[in-house]
Amino acid sequence: MRIPGTIRVMVVDDHPLLREGIAAVLEGEEEISLVAEAANGREAIEKFRTLFPDVTLMDLQLPDISDPTSAALRPLSRYASNSLQLVLSC
Repeated sequence: MRIPGTIRVMVVDDHPLLREGIAAVLEGEEEISLVAEAANGREAIEKFRTLFPDVTLMDLQLPDISDPTSAALRPLSRYASNSLQLVLSC
């Protein structure tokens, strides 16, 4: 469901603690709506295709994606060119 005036965000990270921590911080923001969490690149692409988040925060190193810039971000951009993908590295 789309709430007017909010930024719809999906968080993608294979480490549950980090993913859940980021999600908890985002959920505390009125202007942000956490629409999905994914534990790997394949799951992220599937959820992106159905939810079309405004922003995707994605871990730089996912076990099922060797190069996130070519393997995951390009397909995401193909489905919604006005969406923003940010790559995280810890």
